[in-house]
Amino acid sequence: MPYYPGDAIFRAQPICTIEKSGCNMHLLEMGTHTGSHVDAPLHFLKGGRSVDQIALDRFIAEVEVLEIRSKEIHPEHLHRLSEGVEGVLFKTLNSEYMSLGFFWRDYVHLTLEAAEKAIERGLRLIGIDYVSVEGFGTRDFLVHKRLLEAGIVLLEGLTLKDVPPGRYILFAFPLRLKGMDGSPVRAVLIEP
Repeated sequence: MPYYPGDAIFRAQPICTIEKSGCNMHLLEMGTHTGSHVDAPLHFLKGGRSVDQIALDRFIAEVEVLEIRSKEIHPEHLHRLSEGVEGVLFKTLNSEYMSLGFFWRDYVHLTLEAAEKAIERGLRLIGIDYVSVEGFGTRDFLVHKRLLEAGIVLLEGLTLKDVPPGRYILFAFPLRLKGMDGSPVRAVLIEP
């Protein structure tokens, strides 16, 4: 899987084996934003809520998977959303980049205008199929900040390559990591 430059690389090291200890056990090393993950407000907002302070019901939502073929996600893409959905998962060209084995800097991301449109529309969850909703190299992180300030749950690094566009019920529970800025999630889509 790709990693944002500077992020911890996933490692799994055996610490017990059935042959030596009677059981298998591993030590895992990874960042809080490894693979499919949630960004807690604390990730970008001083004094923001940590992942354990977000109610679990925020990670269950009626969502729509939208397929976007452009290099950026703009406000007009959000006009395609069905009425009544609580969130959107963007299936983009990024789905192809996830299997490259290295970080692709020119990934599809939300523009600030698209973030503002999502807030205006009252979405409570946004997901994307790469490691960030925001363009690479930004120094101000305005997209993240605006969405997190508005209380929108952000899921990044989702595996959507084989998911057809349409409406689903999403379950994407984070680990209850006290005081942390994010957590890996296991995201599952169920057809309503």
